Amino acid sequence: MAENFQTQNVLIEKQENLHELNDWKRYLGALGSMLKSRMFTQRPFFLAHAMTFGCNSRCKTCTYWKNIYRMKEDMKTEEVYQLLDEAYEAGMRGYYMFGGEPLIRPDIDKITDYAKNKGFITVMNTNGSLLEEKGKKLKNLDFAFVSLDYYNDYDDVIRGRPNTFGEVIRGVYELKKIGRTKVAFVTTISSMNWNAMRKMAELASEMGVGISFNSVEQSLDFGQTTSDTTPNFDLGLNPEQLKEFYSTLLDLKREGYPLLETEEALEDFVNSKPWTCHFPKMFLYVTPNKQVYNCDYTYAYDLRKGSLEQYLRSDGFRSYVASAETCNKCVRTCVRGYSYTYGLFPRQLWGLAGQARLLFDKPYESCSVAGSPQRKDNRLHGSKPVIWRH
Repeated sequence: MAENFQTQNVLIEKQENLHELNDWKRYLGALGSMLKSRMFTQRPFFLAHAMTFGCNSRCKTCTYWKNIYRMKEDMKTEEVYQLLDEAYEAGMRGYYMFGGEPLIRPDIDKITDYAKNKGFITVMNTNGSLLEEKGKKLKNLDFAFVSLDYYNDYDDVIRGRPNTFGEVIRGVYELKKIGRTKVAFVTTISSMNWNAMRKMAELASEMGVGISFNSVEQSLDFGQTTSDTTPNFDLGLNPEQLKEFYSTLLDLKREGYPLLETEEALEDFVNSKPWTCHFPKMFLYVTPNKQVYNCDYTYAYDLRKGSLEQYLRSDGFRSYVASAETCNKCVRTCVRGYSYTYGLFPRQLWGLAGQARLLFDKPYESCSVAGSPQRKDNRLHGSKPVIWRH
């Protein structure tokens, strides 16, 4: 009996070692793809795929969920496989799944498995509502960025859906319990949650996950023209608030909270420093019905009529790359951070080393929702932040 138990433990350990070896092969492949783009091709190495027009939330700061009637246009499973094959052939090694809400797809686990087995780093942005239900099927998901905009059930109001906060917290706990997926919150700051930044950083620290912040800007409507078609006019941050937003994040970062933003990127936002955007050289954005769009949501290419290779060789792509370099309109902290990484900025790379430690180490588990496995009381039990020095 004891010998069988010992043999089983050895087999499990060997299997885990094999998983880790395969993971490092994929990470090194992604790094090689980025360096090849940086040094030679200037081609994107991450496929950013909006997987569905559907969403089960009704967020106040988003209008994407109004496209739910278009779900019939979503690519079928085999079409997604074909897209992944084509992207891999074109040199891409990262697969970023978002939506809509990717977890409403019944084949989401099969697609994630296919992508990882193909050799992609698998990343998902999700509202987290279905993580508790589907987390066990996502063993091949490397990174989960889970949207959460408030530190209590007021998040339900922002998200336009009851019970969102509890679902997200329990879902994150379930995903972390499986142990293979690195988890971070993504918080979008608007006039609805302007004072939530510190509390959200505290919640992330308490739960042992990372956190990244984005903002809604009043004037940045990506081609939309009226208050009827975008919430930005009513809920966005004005220029003064944006500067305070970046300053607050910089303070939180320096205090040791687990923000994924680096100090260099935040400092340069605070100081309004011009920068070169390399986003088109890193990410290719594909819609649920296989259209390529630029980062400002202007139409670029129909992949149903041509190949990825044809698009990447087109004058349209080259023009997009060139125009983005001097754009400087973007208020997203992640885009500036990506560009600094692509530019191989030393301070940025050193900051990323600290972020890697945050995501790959395993701080203590916690879950701050009534009825969750490690709930201590009916309030967020206070704790000092998990300090990450780099």
